[in-house]
Amino acid sequence: MKAEKKLNSRLDQSPRLVQSKRWTRYLNLGIALFLLLANFFAWLSVASRVDLVEAAPILHPEIAEIRAHWQARDAVGQTFSVVVTDQMAMETLAWFIAPRPNLPFSHPQIAIHPDGVVGGGLVHVAGLRTPVFGRAFIYLEEGKPQATIEEVGIAGTKAPGFVLAAIDQAQAVYDDMSLPIEITRLELREGEVLVEGIYR
Repeated sequence: MKAEKKLNSRLDQSPRLVQSKRWTRYLNLGIALFLLLANFFAWLSVASRVDLVEAAPILHPEIAEIRAHWQARDAVGQTFSVVVTDQMAMETLAWFIAPRPNLPFSHPQIAIHPDGVVGGGLVHVAGLRTPVFGRAFIYLEEGKPQATIEEVGIAGTKAPGFVLAAIDQAQAVYDDMSLPIEITRLELREGEVLVEGIYR
């Protein structure tokens, strides 16, 4: 037993064994760094890949007319009606985003269904473009369209709490807004929504 301890003691102090242990540590550290870098570049390539169609920034005449009366306030008491398709909604949102480079969002996607709206796009964070999506139930309350968010996700996973908190904050700002129009009818159909209202 004593001889074995003595041998182990000598081996532990052997320059060759010490060098071997050091080499193993560096090798392990090198492998760990390689795996971290490989993971980073794999995530970077996936996060920067864009599979979403980019809608042209267009303000359609029907929406432009409502907007013009809304701003001029020259049609108070008059009614309006417009059918907005998925494509029109995406193009109008792209039109709204285009002159605002400080908005970290692009490639808006919208699909209107009778039971709600599915939307998404790309959020720009730290030079990366990350896909986001959401699903909401849309309804009319006191002349104003409202939404109940049913699902929100980022990069294919459920959104973290701070994203949901930001959505709640945006919803609170919207709830406090006073619109110069009153929506009297909101009918969601497959691929379109019928909006009828009156200018206030």
